[in-house]
Order: sequence, then structure tokens, then C-alpha cells
Amino acid sequence: PQAGGQVPAHEEVLDRVPEKLTWEPVPGAGFYQVFIRDLWNDSELIHASKLLTRPELELPPGLLQQGGYYSWIIHARDTNSHILLGDFNHGSLNTPATFMISE
Repeated sequence: PQAGGQVPAHEEVLDRVPEKLTWEPVPGAGFYQVFIRDLWNDSELIHASKLLTRPELELPPGLLQQGGYYSWIIHARDTNSHILLGDFNHGSLNTPATFMISE
């Protein structure tokens, strides 16, 4: 299954920089990984999280900026009890969500 219920939601415009990104838990997922891209800067990957055990990512201070335009994708992983060799296929990637932070 794919992650859903992203906050911020797809195409949302925020008044301020969020402190974290959240989503609904994926049944059977043991871990998550989040990838954030800067869409104003040729879709440059600006953050790849470590493996997360909860459906949230605390954002490092200064990562996102006012006036920024970003996309984020969640990779839900069922590692079959092996953190490195477990299931890590494209079927667990959600559709990228984009959001903007107003100036």
C-alpha cells in the first residue's frame, strides 16, 4: 500500500515553514523514508531522511524556506525483519505531493 493523508497536502500553500511532515500509517510498513525536492531549483533533492519508524518527519531547521516550492514523497517499507535487505520496491512509493510556503 501507498502512504496517504499527507500534511501538508498536495498543492497546499502554507503561511509558514512547517516543523514536520506527517502522513497516515501504512498497514504492514515497518519503516518509512521521505525524500524532499526543491522545485524552484531544478527539482534538486534536498533531503533524504533516515529510516523512520513513525509516520512523521521532524524537519531540520533551515531546510525549507519562506517562498519555497517543494515536493515530497514517502517510501513505505516492509523490511521483513531485515533493515537492509527487506522489501524496498517502487510499489510502496506514494505519488509526490507538492506544497508552497508563501513569502
